[in-house]
Amino acid sequence: MKTKLIIIMALFSLLALNAPARTGHDRIAIISDVHLLSPELMTPGAAINRADAADSKMMAMSDDIMAALTDSLIDIEPAVVLLTGDLTYNGERLSHERMAWHLARLKARGIQPLVIPGNHDCNNPYAREFAGDKTVPTATVTREEFAQIYSDYGYGNQFLRDPVSLSYCCEPIEGLVIIGIDSNMDELNTLTSRGDTVDTYHNGGRIKPETLQWVIDQASLARQQGKKVIAMMHHHLVQHFDNEASLLTNYIVKNHEAIARQLMQAGIHTVFTGHLHVTDAAMQRNDVGNDSIVEIATGSVICYPFALRTATLDIDENTLDIDTRWLTSTSGCPSLREQGRQRVINAAPGIAGVLANKAWSKLGGRLGQLKAMIEYGGGKANLPETPQQATQLVLRHLSEVLSRTMLAVVEGNEQEQDVESIIDAGKLGIHSMIEEVAPDQVENLWEFFLNEVYPKLDPLVRSILEDRNAVGDPAESRANDLHLTVNL
Repeated sequence: MKTKLIIIMALFSLLALNAPARTGHDRIAIISDVHLLSPELMTPGAAINRADAADSKMMAMSDDIMAALTDSLIDIEPAVVLLTGDLTYNGERLSHERMAWHLARLKARGIQPLVIPGNHDCNNPYAREFAGDKTVPTATVTREEFAQIYSDYGYGNQFLRDPVSLSYCCEPIEGLVIIGIDSNMDELNTLTSRGDTVDTYHNGGRIKPETLQWVIDQASLARQQGKKVIAMMHHHLVQHFDNEASLLTNYIVKNHEAIARQLMQAGIHTVFTGHLHVTDAAMQRNDVGNDSIVEIATGSVICYPFALRTATLDIDENTLDIDTRWLTSTSGCPSLREQGRQRVINAAPGIAGVLANKAWSKLGGRLGQLKAMIEYGGGKANLPETPQQATQLVLRHLSEVLSRTMLAVVEGNEQEQDVESIIDAGKLGIHSMIEEVAPDQVENLWEFFLNEVYPKLDPLVRSILEDRNAVGDPAESRANDLHLTVNL
């Protein structure tokens, strides 16, 4: 083991990405979840129109957005651009090749792009071409092919690679080591196009034990050499609201709390992520409260509000000043921001469907009993009988508050919104739902909701809308999502 570590340390010194001496102040740009779909895979017709209209992502405009973003990055002139996964729509080879073409424009201007794969990018059985009225399968990429395509952006000989994953390490700015962590599970995917009996797709996250040790070794070595360390990965490492790990299991890596503590101990205090398409910052402290790790998640650049982050490094002060800006238009869409915002509002029915289905899976079997109880007491019950009816019920009474909540979450700094009015509107919507489904039992059911149900929901609601983590706990924290300074 000692010999292996010595070899790793030697390789690190030889293979670290060298950078010229600088003044101590350097700028990094961060984008995430580009979900680029190559124009070669889109022939105008019903297929692309249906797919685009059903998604809050501006998927059909993704190449135009990436072109405009590249122009903006050239104007900003960062030393490095971090792309934290989901580079492509569904891992299409042609989309990866198109993304590499965009990144080459940055490279030609002296800007170093660094990528990490997301759950959409490799071994994706749903890679498709939109050909007129039809969608047809198209080639995806293996993990080896991903590394070949992005050899200049994290995977060539000038980068130090983890032997068991698509993780890597480099020093693009003198004194700053960046570790790209592969958190994907696409190795478990199966593809009928490759001879498997079924298509399966895994979008959850995990860090292999061997990879975690490799990351710890690189971070520890860099710290011993007096260097600063930041990391990037696709999935979340830190919960961005209370109970994220149980409510959105596939968005945060398995065993996240323990891994975060280990990375802290190794000297990683800042990690950039994506995946959930929200622009948010969250902190996890260690057990005694004297150390922490801050996760900065960046929203999808093809979703409203089209976020782009910049981080200004001050090696002397040991800080990273993070700012957020937004793409507002492209050459083909001057009203990009307005159209994107409306897409988020239009997504409310889909969210209502998800909530209704979750509730139905837990309560559907008891609704018959509830109806019988209400009618036994001489009341009238208009309870939904199918998940579809439950969805329509939610939409009739909560559509507006769902849209307001979604906009607040994706824009970041939710606490700057009128939180109390959103909460009051939600309560009013639930009250009107009760009036519809049990008009003769409104008072009793409303009292039950206020006394028994809402007290259990309130901490979660406050965590999301007030941007608080660990609500009520001594370790409770909140961060400015859009403008913050982190210590390295």
